[in-house]
Amino acid sequence: MNIITFNYTKANGKTSKRVLSPTVIPNTMYEGTDISELDDEDQVAYCQQLGKLRDEYLSKIAQLQDEFDLKNQYRRFDPSKMTEVIEEAV
Repeated sequence: MNIITFNYTKANGKTSKRVLSPTVIPNTMYEGTDISELDDEDQVAYCQQLGKLRDEYLSKIAQLQDEFDLKNQYRRFDPSKMTEVIEEAV
């Protein structure tokens, strides 16, 4: 997992030092598992099972956020407004 530390400047010019545990990294491409080779029935089965696993995963993350009192701390940051970026693996 990574931690990103940076200074962030809002539209109003106010700057703050931030530390982020990133969930989404800026990207311009669709990414995912190509299931084209599966027949229609298996595509549906795969997506249903993946959905169940994703729900379980998100539930575990919500529990962790509650444990650390971070439930309402999800944020989005525009990379063009980030300076002095330091990315560390932990």
